[in-house]
Amino acid sequence: MVRFDAHGMMSLAHGKVSESAARLVLAERLLKSISEYAKSNTSTDCKVADVVGVPVCNALVAFGKEQYSEVVSLMLPLKYDLVKLGGSWAQRQVFSVTLIHAAIRSNQLPLALALIAELRAMKPKSRTLDKLYKEVKGLCGAMGQGPIRIVELP
Repeated sequence: MVRFDAHGMMSLAHGKVSESAARLVLAERLLKSISEYAKSNTSTDCKVADVVGVPVCNALVAFGKEQYSEVVSLMLPLKYDLVKLGGSWAQRQVFSVTLIHAAIRSNQLPLALALIAELRAMKPKSRTLDKLYKEVKGLCGAMGQGPIRIVELP
């Protein structure tokens, strides 16, 4: 399943990945394997690998290389397709949280706020999301990225 490949890629791309890192070599091999699999036939899993899995894995490698704008450009269009990877809500939200952190690190703070607010609507009692939301909201004000209209959740 592509979901397992994407989570494997996440472990390879975790932390800063330099061009010479052995993890990057393994990540590139895994990406090549997923890409070849995605083109191997017309099964549903191959289609999901092609449309969602390969771009998500590319985004995870970009995150490891600290290319955060690239992560956003690859993952944002797929945000509502992540469900196709299968797995639990929590397993899929790892990718959403990765997108949020890429938006923050690439100074796309209004986008990060919107993404956090969307997750908070689905999980309103999350103290982690509440804390992150307040931090990013504060950063927006400090960086002059306002006025941003914030709609507080009940």
